[in-house]
Amino acid sequence: MVYVGQTFNTGPYRSGAWKWNEACHLLADSIEELHEMAEKIKLKRSWFQNKTVPHYDLTVNMRRKAIKAGAKEIDFRQEGEMIRALRKRL
Repeated sequence: MVYVGQTFNTGPYRSGAWKWNEACHLLADSIEELHEMAEKIKLKRSWFQNKTVPHYDLTVNMRRKAIKAGAKEIDFRQEGEMIRALRKRL
């Protein structure tokens, strides 16, 4: 299953590479599912992040596309629980 978290305010992004004010995370039960969804909604593989937990950052528009493509919406609490579980597993 693939999940999208709630949007959050990104504030001034330190590297200057992120120009949008709001973002969310795209997460999944497996890396394969995550990449399949990313491909389906036309995310570049180079946007994949795997330093702490495998995910993609999404703009509000890409979040909508992910939901239309079948991603399940989760709240901040659920996202936190999922991230903790993924860290333990990985």
